[in-house]
Amino acid sequence: MKNLPYNRAERVADRLFQVASEALFNEISDPRLKGVGITRTKMTKDLRVARIFFHMNHATAEKQTMVMKGFESSKGFLKRHIAEEIQFKFMPEIEFYYDESVDV
Repeated sequence: MKNLPYNRAERVADRLFQVASEALFNEISDPRLKGVGITRTKMTKDLRVARIFFHMNHATAEKQTMVMKGFESSKGFLKRHIAEEIQFKFMPEIEFYYDESVDV
């Protein structure tokens, strides 16, 4: 096997970013997620947990809470969509985080 410049968790996170972003923009119609973008994804080394980071303009604590509820209600759909696109031995648990690094 070729030595790749980054490990499997990073490759899966890159693919997850593509799939989740596409689903957010084209498939999920929850109004609470309007104007939200996925900024990055991270996977644990064992591929059991996927962390999806998001950002939105003019974020307030109230808006962040509303968006988190929107993601939580869309989690089942998102997991099914990811499972159709990426082959996992175990479907990872998905966690959502507001990406504060973009606000800088």
